[in-house]
Amino acid sequence: RSGVELTMLAADKLELTSLIKKNAVELKGKELELNKSNFEAVATQAAVLAGFAICMLVKIDIPDGVPAVLCALYYVLALANLASHLACLGSVAAVNILATSLGLRGPDGSVRQAADGMHQQRDRVFWCFGSGLVSCCLAIIILSWIKMQKLAALSCTMILLYGLLSGLQHAVLVRNLFLYRDHEAVKVDDMLGSETIGTESFVRQLGVDGESLVQLLANIRQRKHEGKLPGV
Repeated sequence: RSGVELTMLAADKLELTSLIKKNAVELKGKELELNKSNFEAVATQAAVLAGFAICMLVKIDIPDGVPAVLCALYYVLALANLASHLACLGSVAAVNILATSLGLRGPDGSVRQAADGMHQQRDRVFWCFGSGLVSCCLAIIILSWIKMQKLAALSCTMILLYGLLSGLQHAVLVRNLFLYRDHEAVKVDDMLGSETIGTESFVRQLGVDGESLVQLLANIRQRKHEGKLPGV
């Protein structure tokens, strides 16, 4: 009888593992598409701002008599603006093309690898985009001192600095609000061993519905709790 029970338990475990793996792949596929759409939204804004940066370099005429240091600082910031947004565009293009190709055509586990890789590249893309925004605001501040009278330039500087600092503060606040570490992420084995999570709620998190699966998972959790099952 014990041999039959072990065989049935192994079959149940294999069925549950297959269901978890199937739904994990689907979840990672959704994460892949989400990252792709987010990167495309950032790239669209970066392309627009890169066009503005080119206009800042080509279309703006510097009046005579402007100090050379002020003129040089303006062009350096305008070039930094252009370079940052072009780097953002290049990174997004490379990540989207290579990650989606890996997820669709790669070996077993490639969807998870592609989604995790895109997640790791978020910081670089956002840093490039943010650096371009900061460089653009600073270049406009310098341009206001080149083109405007002192009172108008001072007013524009105060407004732009307020917007820039408040935007940076809000970005840090949002980042800290949604920040978590990798070791804090909930794993399937942790959920199976947790007494605070019900079987039905765990099944709903898997995205699978069915009385047979609920009974199967309850069976495995009970045996895991009794020490008859080494691990899932």
